[in-house]
Amino acid sequence: MNVHYLPNFTEMSRKGFEFVKAAIDQKPDLLFCVASGGSPSGLYAKMAKHRLTEPDFCSRLRVVKLDEWGGLEPGSTFTSEHDVQGKFIEPLGISADRYRTIDPFTDDPAGDCASMAAFLGKSGPVDLCILGIGVNGHIALNEPSDRLVPDFHVCELAESTLNNGMIKSLKQPPTFGMTMGVGEILRSRKILLFISGSGKKAAFQRLLNQEVSTQFPASLLWLHANVEVIVDQSAV
Repeated sequence: MNVHYLPNFTEMSRKGFEFVKAAIDQKPDLLFCVASGGSPSGLYAKMAKHRLTEPDFCSRLRVVKLDEWGGLEPGSTFTSEHDVQGKFIEPLGISADRYRTIDPFTDDPAGDCASMAAFLGKSGPVDLCILGIGVNGHIALNEPSDRLVPDFHVCELAESTLNNGMIKSLKQPPTFGMTMGVGEILRSRKILLFISGSGKKAAFQRLLNQEVSTQFPASLLWLHANVEVIVDQSAV
């Protein structure tokens, strides 16, 4: 695990873009795991800006979505899909045939998760996986637990997740999650972990302890051979 300290969000995003561009230049059709949320949003903006001067950038990129909320009211915009579409899929011109996603309003969460797992089993592993870290140390929606599931699955959300940030203000908050499993994440060829946003300082400090535990899922990244941790120092 390599930790890179950058002075602010802009520089953190620039550093992340350097890694992403190098990977795409080397393998234009790589399988990219896109995460929602604020931490990687600056990276996506830089990717979209670069595409304006280099139209073929990301023209062969294949994309899979990391996770999704479930149980939201119909039409809710508090979905990973809404976030990812607006910040990544549309600005980068990712066509539907190059994007594998999961519907936040699916009638068959378990079945759709099984389909995602089958896709990753056939088309994976992920070449470049984008991650953030939760205040409780979750990666994707793999929450602290005695046991973790390796493949894409329906998951129970921790109280610490449901009580954090904007989720608390929702009229109908999510009741479950659908997420890439830790096994699929750890099979990724390269992982970029962005550390930014309020409330992440304690989680980051715990990660640096190098104590690996399923009760702190992000610590499992110490078992991976190719992880770049990109830190916004103004947030931690």
